[in-house]
Amino acid sequence: MAKSVLLGVALIGSTSVDLQIVNKKSGKVLEKVHHSISLDNDIYVAGYAADEQINYLIKMLLRFQQLLADYNVEHFHVWGAYSLASAQNAMYISARIQQATGLKVEWLSASQEAYYGQASMRYGDQNFPKADEKVFLMSMSSGRLSLGYYIAGKLQFTRNINLGPIRLASQLEELEDEVVDLEGLVREFINSKLADYNYLLPIFDAADLLLVSGSLTLERTLTMPIVDTADFLKSNQRILNDPRQKWVNEYHFTAVQTDTIMMELLLMESFVKATKARQIGISQQHILPGIVLDETGQLTGDEVLVHAFELSRRFQVEPKHQAAVLHFSEQLFDRMKAVHGLDKRSRLLLQVAALVHDVGSYLNSYHHYENSETIILADEIDGLTPLEMRMVALIAHYHSYETPGAALENVTGLTESAQIKVIKLAALLRLADALDDSRLQKISKITVSMKNEEIELTGYSHEKLYLEQWTFEEKANLFEKIFGRQIILKRKAV
Repeated sequence: MAKSVLLGVALIGSTSVDLQIVNKKSGKVLEKVHHSISLDNDIYVAGYAADEQINYLIKMLLRFQQLLADYNVEHFHVWGAYSLASAQNAMYISARIQQATGLKVEWLSASQEAYYGQASMRYGDQNFPKADEKVFLMSMSSGRLSLGYYIAGKLQFTRNINLGPIRLASQLEELEDEVVDLEGLVREFINSKLADYNYLLPIFDAADLLLVSGSLTLERTLTMPIVDTADFLKSNQRILNDPRQKWVNEYHFTAVQTDTIMMELLLMESFVKATKARQIGISQQHILPGIVLDETGQLTGDEVLVHAFELSRRFQVEPKHQAAVLHFSEQLFDRMKAVHGLDKRSRLLLQVAALVHDVGSYLNSYHHYENSETIILADEIDGLTPLEMRMVALIAHYHSYETPGAALENVTGLTESAQIKVIKLAALLRLADALDDSRLQKISKITVSMKNEEIELTGYSHEKLYLEQWTFEEKANLFEKIFGRQIILKRKAV
């Protein structure tokens, strides 16, 4: 019997439960299902999801399973939104879903959500310009905003902040009845949270468009998919001046939703001004399409590398050595597949580690590899899971001379297979780093020859490679321990 080419992907969140059935080969979406729920207030105010809402999630997933059976779908993946993962009883939600349906929930991290939200808009929104325009994409959730800046369709930088309308409403709830000018207080509160955020944004040209996803308020209040900023600000103020009952009557918000409308409109006002956008638009794309793109192999990982490169720029990593190490890392990985046996995702982790392995030198060049681990763990690279971030941090830590051993076993959540992967990738990164130890980019190209138990790497250079060969020999010990094969560096004059 032929295997089904269909895949089911579901996303359970604090505001909706969604399903897509997609052809894995063509990427064509055959079915979409959407159900609205309201868990966000429970999570931010009470800290947990109520039993009746959990039962509703289970009910929806059981219905999804029946639909998938009708389509003869064999593979079904369920993802949980970061907002739901933040609930105090997230573990119980996952356990109850698995017990009732047999499905395991994969919880998204905040950086994964940001990555998938951006991907959904970039590849799925018809308003995303393909021409030479400057665009900010913003994905909004109940407690977080992700901002990406694109020029001619290419990502330049991203910034995230834990600030969303539901989070704002819950933080200011106690003051709502005590303050006369609530709008003024909210503006002041938002400005205080955005002060450092805006200051640390890279220098950029004013945007032609700010395209927003995840904003129910904009979906219902914008008169057109894209409007001029001046018109938006006027409309914004008019809506803010209207009584709440008009929000219910004219825009069909529920009484609960009206608590966050002011927060959302004032957030949008602040970001329109911060991005200097000429126009603002609403996108109907959300997180799930981005997940589907990734599950069907349509995302290359290039934007993950942009995030890593941006992190390296913030910590002033020397670009020529960085480029050399990245280039050699890729070549070593590709030419020794038969030796390391690692997959495509591992190659991406090696590329990321090559880009950020020297960020610790910004703090202190002495034991910089330890500082690199600290910085990487304190930051986020959109598109990587928390486990992958931990692995990249460890690969960067061990790119120097320190040999990973028992310390890896004490890293929480790092399985034996993940530990082995870290050591293998660290071994390759060490060799790539050694090939430019002089920081003079002496080697123009390399070749790899495998002879029985020995691997011979030839560096083509018109200069002597005394330092590179000595360092390579010193750093090759980890490679030889994990792969059981000797590797040597020879020079060939050009």
